Amino acid sequence: MRKTFASILALCTLAAVTMTSCKKDDTLFCGNVNMGNIDGESIISDNGNTFDIVEAPFAIDLSTFEYGRVILSCDVLRHTGEARYDIRLTGISSVLTKPVVKASTITDPESELAVEDAIVIKEMWYGGGYLNMLIEFAQKKGSQTRHFINLIHDDTADGEGYTFTLRHNAYGEVPDKEKDESYSSSLCYVSFPIAGMIDGNQADLTIKWKSHKQLDNGMYSPFEYEDKTEECKWKRSGYEHKNTTLKSKTTVYVR
Repeated sequence: MRKTFASILALCTLAAVTMTSCKKDDTLFCGNVNMGNIDGESIISDNGNTFDIVEAPFAIDLSTFEYGRVILSCDVLRHTGEARYDIRLTGISSVLTKPVVKASTITDPESELAVEDAIVIKEMWYGGGYLNMLIEFAQKKGSQTRHFINLIHDDTADGEGYTFTLRHNAYGEVPDKEKDESYSSSLCYVSFPIAGMIDGNQADLTIKWKSHKQLDNGMYSPFEYEDKTEECKWKRSGYEHKNTTLKSKTTVYVR
């Protein structure tokens, strides 16, 4: 494995919607990137807009997307109703969506939930009632092992605010200088519904995780680690998704 690894993202690392005018035709907006939930044959974005796919460069079946949550890029063609739009789909990818785990339920120190292998948070933001992340991790080349990603809420802590720990279980796929193994960088979007567990309209949040050490050139060392902490103020948004239970047999390399 190279001594550093960098990101390669197929869709886009942009988390928020970027509205830009499209001058080549009557399209309202071009190059929008949204995250949202599937609702039948439509997608409801994290800010409450409903998107109906009327054009796409490939056949699309929304029922095949695992977890019922996606990130998509599109051109907004026309306004068809209150907060409803026809879109030209240009890209779409499934988003891993998982409930938050309470720390008090992890009673076995040998539990797979207790493992803290290194992981990189490339982006982190709130939307639609979710804490969303773009994460990066090292994966052995050719492996079909599904890594385990979870957000743990420290529900045993006293005081105000909420503390979370992002945990990654690589199931032994950890780069080692002493082993002749080849690794590559994998990326994944993941969303955790947190709005329902927070009292009030705002709160202090602390997110912790074990990260690969970032180097001066912006890349990351596979063999060096550092503990990271992000503190921020969470504010309830004007729109929050209802929880979705949609599942499929789509294969991803995290769970």
